[in-house]
Amino acid sequence: MRVVIVGAGDVGTYIAADLAGSHEIAVVDTDGERVAELESTLGVTAIEGDGRSLEILEAAGIREAEVVIASTDDDAVNVMVCGAVRNIADAYTIARAKSADLYETWQTYDAALGIERMLSVDRLTAAALVRTVALPGALAVSTFADGGVEMAEFELGEESELVGKSVAEADEFPSLTFAGVIRDGNVLIPSGETVFEPEDRVVVIGSPSSIRRFARRLAPEATLDPEDDVVIVGGGAVGTHIAEILEERGYAPRLIEHDPDRAEALAERLPGTTVVEGDVTTAGFLTEADIDEADLLVGTLDDETNYVLALLAKNLGVAHTAAIVNESEYVDLFEAAGVDVTIEPRAVVASETTRATQDYADEAATLERDSAEVLEITVQSDSVLAGESIADVAHDLPDGFVIGAVVRDGSLKTPRGGTVVQVGDHVVAFVDTDVLDDVAAAL
Repeated sequence: MRVVIVGAGDVGTYIAADLAGSHEIAVVDTDGERVAELESTLGVTAIEGDGRSLEILEAAGIREAEVVIASTDDDAVNVMVCGAVRNIADAYTIARAKSADLYETWQTYDAALGIERMLSVDRLTAAALVRTVALPGALAVSTFADGGVEMAEFELGEESELVGKSVAEADEFPSLTFAGVIRDGNVLIPSGETVFEPEDRVVVIGSPSSIRRFARRLAPEATLDPEDDVVIVGGGAVGTHIAEILEERGYAPRLIEHDPDRAEALAERLPGTTVVEGDVTTAGFLTEADIDEADLLVGTLDDETNYVLALLAKNLGVAHTAAIVNESEYVDLFEAAGVDVTIEPRAVVASETTRATQDYADEAATLERDSAEVLEITVQSDSVLAGESIADVAHDLPDGFVIGAVVRDGSLKTPRGGTVVQVGDHVVAFVDTDVLDDVAAAL
């Protein structure tokens, strides 16, 4: 598949690196040195120029492209690129957007903008943080089937109660499937007799409630509950979206915002959130605001403030801390300081963009440095799954493939050997990337 990426900043470079091994990639950017470096390191086609120019887009092979990704740092440029593509090509267009207003406009008038999929940086960042803090022990969390199915990856410590047990002994959740085990970098498809070992990375697929119960079993003290005290520092776009998502999940967070007008507006917008006006950089405010009683503190300000805030919170006895980290080079520093969850907006958007380019599935999530993927597909009449039981179809598919969930008419069915898959079902499956092409062709 030919993919044209306009914008070779951090996000565009991340996307290009992720897709270069499996697709024909052309990258457009005004920075000639940057695109030349990508050409030499990734083997992509490099075009120096402005993506708003039809001449430049033509040089990138826009007419043959199946996907165009507008990933510059300028929302207006991204919209213009997608609009230009619509006029000269038949490509699927993806644009990243920083502006919440632009994203809402697209939701209402998507056809008018010529953008098939718009990725809101702030919304995706907030959603990724909430997913992760809700399961603090999880290394990765992704949702499928309109939120009805979750995939989560956990690493087993030496003291984990699962270590030494078989899958059959650990299988206590009716709506959860042990889909895969990543051991020493190798992908294992577990059977009932598979015994868990320390440092195994276990991938489970199931209903959100089952995933949560499983997480609580692995680390009962780490699981975040709706009655816990969650404090969000910063009432900007990301902080506001985090509060909204938490409210939807039954939480009643506290949000600290230093600007009085903004705080007043947020108090009206967020009925389930206690909005507190105050400046966390002021001496004594954290103590006055009873931050020491928080179960989780989330920093959404600049990296330096978030870092200091996390250190102070730990010193005050806050159980868990999370932070938005905008600069990738700071992530190791945050983790070394004991920050429990760090979310990089650029990496989140890049990952979502990569998912959107998959042509073999409705949704896809990559695990453990591309060693495995979790796919959501809608079963068509020509699929090997159509009308077949899972046990029977297993003989027609290579090893390295496990069906983790089947969703039919909005209802989750936990797959068993006798489960018959029907046309129109949404199937969420774990796949070893070594057999991904064979599986994708068969499904």
